[in-house]
Amino acid sequence: MEFVLKQQQEELPYLYLPLFGDGGARALFTTRLGGVSRGCYSSLNLGYHTGDQPDAVTANRRLTAQALDIKDDRFFTVNQVHGDRVLVIESETDVFSKKGSRADAMVTHLQDVALTIFCADCQAVYIYDPLQRVIAIAHSGWRGTVARVAANCLQVMSHLYGSRPRDCRTALSPAAGCCCYEVGENVCAAVKEAFPGLWQRLLAKKDTDRWHFKISQANSLVLQDAGVRKENICISKLCTICRQDIFFSHRGSKGTTGRMAAVLIQ
Repeated sequence: MEFVLKQQQEELPYLYLPLFGDGGARALFTTRLGGVSRGCYSSLNLGYHTGDQPDAVTANRRLTAQALDIKDDRFFTVNQVHGDRVLVIESETDVFSKKGSRADAMVTHLQDVALTIFCADCQAVYIYDPLQRVIAIAHSGWRGTVARVAANCLQVMSHLYGSRPRDCRTALSPAAGCCCYEVGENVCAAVKEAFPGLWQRLLAKKDTDRWHFKISQANSLVLQDAGVRKENICISKLCTICRQDIFFSHRGSKGTTGRMAAVLIQ
């Protein structure tokens, strides 16, 4: 199963995962297409922190809400810091009071709350427990991956809601692919420490002497180590660096670009 681009005439295009949650949850991922931002942020930039005009980002978020059929005030976002903290949204009060908290992952049992993270090469990890009706989403760049932020989500889900990893369905969003994701010695050292005995499967040398990181394979291992069944992990094959025609890429643009949104809602 792969993310599918929904693109109809005069409608905002976005990616969705067919049959994820069998209709119980929707896993969505926006593109860079269909917005109002200009220049390097062209055109559906959803990140206020990027240097883009705030009015343009606001307009883009409204367009996204309309296209995804989600009310503006139901999107729940955090201040992403490339860490491993998981924020729990336990009540309707939390939906409003906890927005903007420092975290890189969110868990909730609430209906109609769109857990949302922003990315441009980092990976979104979607988790859905169809039995306990709990969802989680994590922002996982290389730091979040070696810190096993996705496993932290599963631990919180298990502790608070009785979720069992083997019952969960998961997905990994488009992200920087091994084809393009060159990393330095600091990242290599972190990967080797986090995945002893397995790092050879996650780091590869391509045409140059530089190492390339397989972030999707690493997050898949994190999920499997936490108890998720391999057949319940959907991995996107889309590389955000290769496909800058439809995605923003922080690396591909040398640091100045927009952000896509990964959204999970039940």
